[in-house]
Amino acid sequence: MVPGGHIEPSENQVEAAIREAREETGLNIKLFSFLHAENKVNDSEWILPPEYFYQQQIPASSQEESHYHLDFAYLAFANEVEFTFNAKETKDIKWVNLEQALNFNLFEGTRFIIDEIISKFKNHEKIGYIQEA
Repeated sequence: MVPGGHIEPSENQVEAAIREAREETGLNIKLFSFLHAENKVNDSEWILPPEYFYQQQIPASSQEESHYHLDFAYLAFANEVEFTFNAKETKDIKWVNLEQALNFNLFEGTRFIIDEIISKFKNHEKIGYIQEA
């Protein structure tokens, strides 16, 4: 699994993505997008949209009814490479390249996103999506 979690009542989805990454890995991240440019406006706060937004139907269980789980998937660069392992949040953590990640047992949606990202990184110079901060 990639780092993730639920949005707290006092935060937006961008804040949640950054917090969850820090809680699970100890890393400080900077979100980026192939699709969206960050906009600065005076009368409101710009919130970076997720790179991918999809839903997954969760079947009913003895603990909950069937429901939809909404996933906001963001892309990020890490500001450092050393992890802080948090046993309360994760069982294992390691760096792998995107191609290696495809060898793991992944949800179909996660596999799709990784395939898309690989393709976009291979073509980013041709299409000019990544902008330096």
